[in-house]
Amino acid sequence: MTLKNRVKLSLAIFVTLSIFMIVFLIYPLFKDIKENAAELSLKKQGSLYLDTKLENIEEFRRGYKEIKANLEKGENLFVNSEAPVDFIGFLEDISEDSNVSIKISPSEPTKKTGDSWYSIIFQVNAVSSFPNLLRFIEKMESGPYLIQIESINITRLALENLKSKELQAYSVGDASASFSIKAFANQVSKL
Repeated sequence: MTLKNRVKLSLAIFVTLSIFMIVFLIYPLFKDIKENAAELSLKKQGSLYLDTKLENIEEFRRGYKEIKANLEKGENLFVNSEAPVDFIGFLEDISEDSNVSIKISPSEPTKKTGDSWYSIIFQVNAVSSFPNLLRFIEKMESGPYLIQIESINITRLALENLKSKELQAYSVGDASASFSIKAFANQVSKL
């Protein structure tokens, strides 16, 4: 073999080995690097996503602590539909504070079309002086419950009204009032 052929053969072997190294060593190495970089990028995005979620959870916890008291107040706006004792006690307390004599009769809880919540209608009959009745109405409206006065009928007591046993303690000029109060209630439990 001549020198020229040996050089050509050596060059051919070198080129062939170089191609094999590129195809079987370097290309798979770059391919693995590219795949690992893509995987690392996905993991980094996942980590950022989790960090954001954790921040949101912490922010929610802080916000919840701040509004928890308001949520509890919101729950207390509604009359207990199964036993409206607290609301009746509230009416009796403000009637006593206002020097108003009252009689209360509640109805069954209902939910009318168009209303967002259940409600209980309370019929309240009251007797006292007119300023005391106004004070009673004001305290009732500014109380802790979500109510709406549906109707009110106030009449001045006349001499013939004072003949009944119930009204003998009052004088001419005092007032008698009849209220229809709609108190919004919590949801009625289904038995």
